[in-house]
Amino acid sequence: MGDEDSNSEKKQFVEQQSYLSDDLIIQEILTRLPIKSILRFRSVSKQWYSTLSSSDFANAHLIKSPLAYPSAPVNTLFIIDRNNCCYLFSYEDDQISCNFEDYLVRLDPEFGFENDTLQLTGSCNGLVCLNPISDKYFILWNPATHKMHKYETDVHLRRIESIDDDDVSKIRRVICGFWYASFVDDYKFIRILKRSLFNGDTNCIVHIFSLRENKWTRSDFDYGHDFLVTGHAMLTNERLYWPASVLSPGHRNIILSFDLGVEKFDVIKLERKDWLGVMGGCLSKCVSDSANKDAMLMHIYESPGVILKSIDFPKTLTLGMTSQMVGFTRTGKCFVTAAFTDGVIDFQNRMLGVVDTGTKVLQYTTLLRFDMMIGIAGYFPSLVSPFPIKELSTA
Repeated sequence: MGDEDSNSEKKQFVEQQSYLSDDLIIQEILTRLPIKSILRFRSVSKQWYSTLSSSDFANAHLIKSPLAYPSAPVNTLFIIDRNNCCYLFSYEDDQISCNFEDYLVRLDPEFGFENDTLQLTGSCNGLVCLNPISDKYFILWNPATHKMHKYETDVHLRRIESIDDDDVSKIRRVICGFWYASFVDDYKFIRILKRSLFNGDTNCIVHIFSLRENKWTRSDFDYGHDFLVTGHAMLTNERLYWPASVLSPGHRNIILSFDLGVEKFDVIKLERKDWLGVMGGCLSKCVSDSANKDAMLMHIYESPGVILKSIDFPKTLTLGMTSQMVGFTRTGKCFVTAAFTDGVIDFQNRMLGVVDTGTKVLQYTTLLRFDMMIGIAGYFPSLVSPFPIKELSTA
C-alpha cells in the first residue's frame, strides 16, 4: 500500500512539473517566437487570438526583440521608389552572392490610390510611415502583419490654415516626422507648414498627431528666417533632426532639432552642409573633406558636441555624392546610398552598398541599383498595430 501511495505521488509530481500555465507560455515562450509563428498560433483558440492580437502582447514581444534597441545592428532595410514600389532587403555580413537582388523582396500593399507619390517619413518599431506631397493624409503600415491605416489631415486644422492663408502670406509644406515617445508610450506624427509673410518673415504652423489619443493638436514655431529642409528626419535619443539651409538673410546651414519630450524646437548652426544619419543609435554627421576632394569624414556623436568615433572615407571609394548612411551591420559594415555609376555622378540612378569599416583599407561593395530611389530606412518586424490606440469619443 505504501508503494502504491509513493507511485501516485510521483505521478502527480511529474504531471505538475509538465504543466505550464497559459500565462507562462504566452509571456515567456510566445513573446520570443518569430512573428510568422505567432500569426499562425492566433488560430489555436479564441482566447489565443484575442491575447496575441492585443497591444500588450505586441509591446511584450517588442521588448524582447534583440533588434528593437537603438544600438542594434541593421540587417533589413525598407525601400520605396517613385512608383510607390516597396521592398524589404535582407543582408547578412557572411552571405556570399553574385546577385544581391536574390535578397530583395517586393511588397504589394493595397494603398487604394494611383495618383499620389508617397514619401518615406520614417520607420519605428516595425511601423513604416508614408505621406504624399499633398499632405492630405499619412499612412502607417506594418509590413510584417500586413496591417495598414490611413489618417486624414484634421479638417478643423485645415480650416484654420485657409483662414491664415490670406493675401499677405503663403503657406507651403516643409517637413514631416514620425516617432515613438517612450515616456508616454505613444506614436506621433509631425507635419510642419511654413508660412512666408509679406514682410519677408517666416514662421511655421506645427501639427502633431497622437496615435494614443487619435487626434491632432496645433502649435507654432517662430524661427523668423526662411529656410529649406534638405533631408529626411533622423530620430535618436528622443529627438528628431533635420538638415536645413537658411535662405534669407544670407545663406547658412543649420540642423533643425525637435525635442519629443517637451515638443520644442531648437536650431543648431553648422559651418558647412552635412549629411545626417543615425549610426548605432547615435546621431552622425558626414561631410566632404575640403582638404581632400571627394573624400568624406563621418563623426558619430555620443551627445551633442561630443564625438564618440570618426571614420574617414577616402576618395578612392568615390562617395562624394553619398546621399544617406543608414546604419551598421553586425560586423560594423555601413549601409550607404550614392548617386553615381562607375565613379560618375548619375542622379537618375541610386545605388545601395556597404562599406566595410573594420578593415585597414575600407572596401565598398555595391548591393543594389535603383531607378530614382526616394526612401530607405532600417527596419525590423514587429506586431505593433498601425491603428489608433484610443478611439475618439463620439459624444
